[in-house]
Amino acid sequence: MVRTTRRSLGIALAALLLTGSTGCTPKWTGTHRLTILFDDRRALADRPVQLVVAGLSSGQAVTVTAEAEDQAGIGWRSTAVYLADGRGEVHLEGDAPIRGSYHHADGMGLFWSMLPTNGSANTVFSPPAPAADDAAALPVRITAVADDGVTGEFTVLRRWTADGVTRTELNPATDHVAGTLYLPPAGTPAKSPVLLLGGSEGGNSGVAAAALLASHGHPALAVAYFGLPGLPDTLQNIPVEYAVGAARLLAERAGSRDITVEGNSRGSELALLVAGQLPDLVRRVMVYAPSAEVNAGLPDGAAWTLNGAPVPAGPIALDRTPASILAVAGERDRLWPSPRWALQLGTPTAAAPNRQAVLHAGAGHAVAGIPYLPTGSTVAPVVGSPIDLGGDAAANQAAHMQAWPNFLAFLDS
Repeated sequence: MVRTTRRSLGIALAALLLTGSTGCTPKWTGTHRLTILFDDRRALADRPVQLVVAGLSSGQAVTVTAEAEDQAGIGWRSTAVYLADGRGEVHLEGDAPIRGSYHHADGMGLFWSMLPTNGSANTVFSPPAPAADDAAALPVRITAVADDGVTGEFTVLRRWTADGVTRTELNPATDHVAGTLYLPPAGTPAKSPVLLLGGSEGGNSGVAAAALLASHGHPALAVAYFGLPGLPDTLQNIPVEYAVGAARLLAERAGSRDITVEGNSRGSELALLVAGQLPDLVRRVMVYAPSAEVNAGLPDGAAWTLNGAPVPAGPIALDRTPASILAVAGERDRLWPSPRWALQLGTPTAAAPNRQAVLHAGAGHAVAGIPYLPTGSTVAPVVGSPIDLGGDAAANQAAHMQAWPNFLAFLDS
């Protein structure tokens, strides 16, 4: 039944396209035409789109390629070969490629399986810095080439901000925090604001997620705590009070006393420390690939300070933290024992019964992420050498596809 519905959607889209109602023009070659159809060419980046290739013969092979360029100017590309069904169509949501960048039926497989065209195994995808318009959308060009040479192409935009979302840059000199604040469109029902803290990569890595959260109605502040002008150069001696101040600023700007703090990897330590300092303000803590302990700074020394003194290494005390906690980890994390720590953090207590852990089989350290985006691999910050985070691209993507909607549901709980 689902298959029939998808086919019907494809036929309906084809009818719209051929009458010009979609505003998209198929590319013609000779006396044939090959058409690429999308149900939403301006969808938010965390939403799947349905892609249909039409105009083929039954059983005909077609090669479909996706291409994009990230903020760093690096090209990304994926490709897969499909066989048309009896209607001369390929529906990527239900049709598996016979070969290519991914291997199972997946409507968004071409998007997340893109690899850098520079040939580097250590390239990380850098999404455009989200702005409050389509200028920061990621154009993805889809090209289809049939085995008889007939071609078609179409470009879809992957957006980070919904219409009406506003963006404000904050800086240490005037706001006492380096970050980017996104607010939902005016009139949006109030939802829990989110403070986002990245990991040992430094800089402000949570901007794209913050923009999407605001698009879903959550005021969101992505904060950098080292690696930008006006901040420490390395993850050493970071005052917990700095992030506490960011949480209070977010609460003030959003007009809410119900704050969620999200931390990824090393940022999970800071998120938990902030929750401990603000038990009456922080209601939820979301941590990816987390640590339940305070670890050393990078490259050495103390990572965090509180009241001017180093926060001692060892377990993070949660007994006076009533916040709900959702801890997500990949079972094949090779960077550190995040599965064990996630289980510790996700164990309910009498004072905080709303805690849970989710472990993803086959995924590694890179379980945090927006679904449907390419990831590449990673290079260890500070030391600058490649590190094995564990897992594989398909398993990490599966984790993103589950963890992101779970995060949104957690925020609404």
